[in-house]
Amino acid sequence: MKTQLAIVTRNFSKIGGGAESLAVSLATSMLGECDITVVSQGFDQSPALFKHIQVPKLPFRTRWINQLWFSWHTKRLTSAGFDVVHSYENVTHGDVQTVSVKTVHASLMQRGMSKLRIALSPRLLAYLWLEKKRLCSPGHHSVFVSQFVHDETLQIMPSMPPASVIPPGVDIPERALTAAEKIAARESLGLNPAIMTVGFVGHDFKKKGLGTLLKGAALLPFDVQIVVFGNTAQADRYTDLVKALGAGKSCRFMGVVSDMPTAYAAMDCLAHPTTQDVFPMVLLEAMAKHVPVVTTNEPYNNMGSLLVNHQDAILLPDPEDIQGMAAALGQIWWDADARLTLANNGFLFAKKYSWDVAKAKYYAIYQRVPKRSIPA
Repeated sequence: MKTQLAIVTRNFSKIGGGAESLAVSLATSMLGECDITVVSQGFDQSPALFKHIQVPKLPFRTRWINQLWFSWHTKRLTSAGFDVVHSYENVTHGDVQTVSVKTVHASLMQRGMSKLRIALSPRLLAYLWLEKKRLCSPGHHSVFVSQFVHDETLQIMPSMPPASVIPPGVDIPERALTAAEKIAARESLGLNPAIMTVGFVGHDFKKKGLGTLLKGAALLPFDVQIVVFGNTAQADRYTDLVKALGAGKSCRFMGVVSDMPTAYAAMDCLAHPTTQDVFPMVLLEAMAKHVPVVTTNEPYNNMGSLLVNHQDAILLPDPEDIQGMAAALGQIWWDADARLTLANNGFLFAKKYSWDVAKAKYYAIYQRVPKRSIPA
């Protein structure tokens, strides 16, 4: 008999943000062991694979009120009928809690937010209360996607019960793509197959460092095309930087796409000079496709502590290192040996984080959920 698993997330979508994509990928890998019901407000996956319970949306768009509503309503919906309730959201209930971003407690502390200002903000008080209930309630087992966020949270919340650290997983292809397959991928996206193609993946362009990528690309002495995959709501803010790229260079905003394997196949490298990331899935996804990566180091990207600079990836010391970005792109384009080293070592790094590894660790936690009957 399969484990009856409830997945709680506001939006169950592979093309959403990193946390949303994580929920879909892990659930998909668990289909052999679990009978899965998704409890969410948004849902764009196969109803043949996942049962779905729709959580109504409130008629007004106040996010913190919706979060309180979502917490209360999903607690009612999952109170019975499930062996394990696995939440990816800031809610008061759930047996297993996946924490994929820096906590609100840590963010406010690092910003030096005064206690008075917090006390006068219903929004902040709501988020802090939900987070404390989520992470410190007896019977809740938190799973952090990085050791750094776990340690940071434990320092702020010493009453948090023992937790686990399980990095996200990634699908590992059987082989690298051929040159002909990469050209075909570019042509399918309407790209020039003969010039350097730099990929950028993310919805929050500012946070993920699109400005640094565009400024760095403008310094290159060769033609380059930048392809941006993600919500285009912020695209107009970059009109001047796109114009400043100069002759022979271009930037195309591709929007949200469902066929990310083709997107990665079209890239010569992925640029991700993020200002704040815990364990960015886009890096693992690119590395798994043998795509060299340029990203930031700690403290901007916690994955940087696990990567060897100029071996697994090129690590920038600062998300505004424009000269460093230009140098990294130039090295990847001109130096075939460096390009091959980054592609091969990046792939080996990604292999350590396959979904088979992550799934086994999560299922072991499901089996330890207290007061639940879990099939062996």
